[in-house]
Amino acid sequence: MSDSIKSSTIVSVIIPAWNAAQWISEAIESALRQTWRKVEVIVVDDGSTDDTATIVERIPDQRIRCIRAEHQGAASARNRGLDEATGELIQFLDADDVLGERKLELQVEALRASEPGSVASCRWALFLADVSGARMIDETVWAESDPIEWLRRSFSGEGMMQPAAWLVPRSVVDAAGPWDESLSLHDDGEYFSRVLVNAQKNVFVPDAIV
Repeated sequence: MSDSIKSSTIVSVIIPAWNAAQWISEAIESALRQTWRKVEVIVVDDGSTDDTATIVERIPDQRIRCIRAEHQGAASARNRGLDEATGELIQFLDADDVLGERKLELQVEALRASEPGSVASCRWALFLADVSGARMIDETVWAESDPIEWLRRSFSGEGMMQPAAWLVPRSVVDAAGPWDESLSLHDDGEYFSRVLVNAQKNVFVPDAIV
């Protein structure tokens, strides 16, 4: 059991955003509505040319920070968010994705009950325009608890995990190293492979959802 996770544990929600004015409010609100109230939301505006940063800065919640940066890509924005994060747990969230209201609470409790160095994952659904039309297709790899076996099965075609479905202790994030800013395609797959290599266990939480 991990005794480092307490009721006061902060989850840092890191949102890279580039020209995301159409979606950013819904993504942020999904983080602020979490039943796990100890959250900080760090939005890194990656040189947007639309109103993304202005929209974020107008949301009246002290848990939000908006960092304006030059356009260098999502991996760079996520690394900047990690530099600013103070939480013991890290949640990456793309600007056009949303978290189920109990996502963090359920995963925090699962990590608290698991061995130190575990990471948590959950079910995720795909939607195109409106989240009410989200479609979930469960994949066999999701429930695999051994991190290396999870990677083997995923690489063998048994499915993948959406980046926002993970919740990762800062210690595992630090061991995995930064996002590779030279990548623009599958940067998330490369990054979370390193996360899993440095994790003790994958704790799949089926009642949580992204």
